[in-house]
Amino acid sequence: MAAFILQQYLSAFILFNLGVITVIIFVLLNKFLAPKRDESKQIEGLSAFIAYECGEVPIGDAQTRFNFQYYVFALIFVIFDVVTSFLLAWALSVRYLVESYEQIMGFAGAFLGVLLIGFLYWWKRDALRWM
Repeated sequence: MAAFILQQYLSAFILFNLGVITVIIFVLLNKFLAPKRDESKQIEGLSAFIAYECGEVPIGDAQTRFNFQYYVFALIFVIFDVVTSFLLAWALSVRYLVESYEQIMGFAGAFLGVLLIGFLYWWKRDALRWM
């Protein structure tokens, strides 16, 4: 029994080490094989070292305010995404819990009922209406 547990930990340890070694190899390959930037040929006024701008001079201020409704809409999407993953796990495991079918369906109904109450609250507050 102890040998089996150690064998499982050994395989996880080997997989972890392979992941670390792979990351180190790719970082070193990037360091040695990536093309080097010649700073003497850089065009005056264009900053090639600004992130995500590809050498273009940025226009405007980076600190802009976003509409709060985008945040609410994204939060609702994430909540429904998590609920969907819970329901998928429940649907895949319900066939193994056949002895208490009514209780399992009751729990799933209560879970969906709480979700429906939240959905109706968001619907009433017009949080689901897109701009």
